[in-house]
Amino acid sequence: MKYYFIVNPAAKTGKGIGLWDEIKDRLDSSKIDYEAFFTTGAGSAASIARDICRDHPEAKRIVIVGGDGTFNEAVNGLSDYSRITLGLIPAGSGNDLARGLKIPTDPIRALQHVIHPREFKKVDHGLVEFLDGEGGSRRFAVSSGIGYDADICYQAGRSPLKKILNRFGLGSSIYYITGLKLIFMNRRAKTTVLLDGKRKLKCDRTVFITAMNMLYEGGGYPMAPGADPSDGKLSLLMVDGITRLKHCLLMLKVRKGEHIRFSGVDEYTGRTCEIEADRPLIVHTDGEFAGKHSHIRYSILPEQIRMMV
Repeated sequence: MKYYFIVNPAAKTGKGIGLWDEIKDRLDSSKIDYEAFFTTGAGSAASIARDICRDHPEAKRIVIVGGDGTFNEAVNGLSDYSRITLGLIPAGSGNDLARGLKIPTDPIRALQHVIHPREFKKVDHGLVEFLDGEGGSRRFAVSSGIGYDADICYQAGRSPLKKILNRFGLGSSIYYITGLKLIFMNRRAKTTVLLDGKRKLKCDRTVFITAMNMLYEGGGYPMAPGADPSDGKLSLLMVDGITRLKHCLLMLKVRKGEHIRFSGVDEYTGRTCEIEADRPLIVHTDGEFAGKHSHIRYSILPEQIRMMV
């Protein structure tokens, strides 16, 4: 079966192209049948994935060489999951998808899992629908959030410091630094949450709500200890009504997953979650900015995708 590689040459502050040269040498020496496509900017991974699915309707293996953001774009361009086996060679600063699926974060070791997979795993993908404004939707593989955690992704992704930290392999720490700053700047929201179309929750001081498909978010933080990427459900993490001082304490506990024990932090499991806020809030999908919205709905896609892990 032929491999189609979608490569982000700008991953890890431009180191992606050098990484690809090393991967290419391994593929050539192993006489692997492959074709490579290179992203050129925002949205191009989705366009490439769309073209591959259209031009090659046969069964195929698509491998993303990049970070969680590149993977997110590619997933949003896929069609007909039944004919696709998906692989990942992590080359980003966060790599939460790789952690969640126990794919080696070392790219060359991950390549061996693509050439000689340990197993093929059926993995869920989430969907966020925008029910305000012009509508639309977006898929996600790791997580999607509204509020504080989305603010972190938005600001961290645009921070010049992230590029500097990436050079030293410390890129994920920008999320922690940004998160500490935003504790004192983030404005709380009033929200109404409907779980699985039945259970309604009213929250007066919502910090954030995150729909987790994977265990980790933000560069290795086990945000949702109950998350299972293959159970057909999302783990919904809600933080509401906590003081800013308590928020600081939670930041110290989240690295070990101990934040879930605190009052004001709740984890739910379900197939759908509809959220209405009193004003538009930033939304992220796999750490990528997905606009500002006041009414969204999370759900799990009915079709799982086959992945090499």
